[in-house]
Amino acid sequence: MHYTVPQQISDARHITRAAEQQIMNKTGMRVTLVLCPDYHTSKTPEQMLKVVAAALGMDTACYKVKSREREFVDLRFIAASLLRCFFPGITLHEITVLFGGQDHTSIMNGLSRAAMLLASGDEKFTNKYENALKSVNKWIRKEVLEFASAISA
Repeated sequence: MHYTVPQQISDARHITRAAEQQIMNKTGMRVTLVLCPDYHTSKTPEQMLKVVAAALGMDTACYKVKSREREFVDLRFIAASLLRCFFPGITLHEITVLFGGQDHTSIMNGLSRAAMLLASGDEKFTNKYENALKSVNKWIRKEVLEFASAISA
């Protein structure tokens, strides 16, 4: 079976290669740009929450637990930070819905506290965050690799 590349993808590849070459010429740095079209992505915030919870050895129901115990708080802080990173269009209200209807100011506080914990080098929190981030990156990369292999086939 022969796969034909849609014109949009072909144009995007050309633009990407030109941008990589310009960066190399102007800065001397070699970069690789990855094309990730929005229409192809099947990743959702809900799926990412499952990945984060699994990475931390917890259940997705823990997001909605009304508790201030560190393990639950860390889970919410990390998940909110990663949601904002990987889904930039997600609103604070949408995150509150995913976390069981908390107030949006709780999410804002969690985001700032997560940034503070990472900046201060809190070892427990940083280790949890890095484990979750590795899992999310593997989850994201899996689709990119599948898409790339489909195009090159």
